[in-house]
Amino acid sequence: MPRTRLLPVLLLAALACSKSGSSDGTPSGGVAGTYSAANGDPLSFTFKSGGKVTMDGGPLGTASGSYTVEGEKLVVTMPGALPSTFIKDGNCIEDQLHMFGKLCIGGQAGAQANVSTRSAPATTGVWVATNADGVFRLEFKTGNTLVITLTPPGGQPAPKNGTYRVEGDEIYATLDPAEPMVLKFVNGNYESTSFGLPMKFVKQ
Repeated sequence: MPRTRLLPVLLLAALACSKSGSSDGTPSGGVAGTYSAANGDPLSFTFKSGGKVTMDGGPLGTASGSYTVEGEKLVVTMPGALPSTFIKDGNCIEDQLHMFGKLCIGGQAGAQANVSTRSAPATTGVWVATNADGVFRLEFKTGNTLVITLTPPGGQPAPKNGTYRVEGDEIYATLDPAEPMVLKFVNGNYESTSFGLPMKFVKQ
């Protein structure tokens, strides 16, 4: 579904429980400002001091919510909606699910002039993630190859070989025989939900 069709649905979900005008507040450094849709959609988020954020949907009105900063992440919570996690890159932000698209200070012009502040993914060494499914060990090899080893609780290690390519801040891997996996490099770690539960790979 095109993003322009998704926009009214997303805004209505967030505005269903609360409508208000922009709140007052003194912007704080680093994050503060108004980020407008880079593709011209009537959508913007204004981040202010004290963890306050206002989402403006143009003719659909506005909604006020809250946000927290976790390094390169902005976690936005609006009334009646699940939290949305945005990744900050220079003067632009983009949510991890790619539902809102890219928003920049200055809108389209801001996106064109933006200077990236993201680090390139590190593709060396061993990285480990742990969740309810067990322990995942990611090891980068030479020639754009890697090995993912899952050790389930009380079970034996099960390695899978794969290949990968880097696109921006993401790694697209294909594990044998043909299992896709996407890893996003954020805050110096790799994050993925490719196997269902969230995983955060930390370098060892």
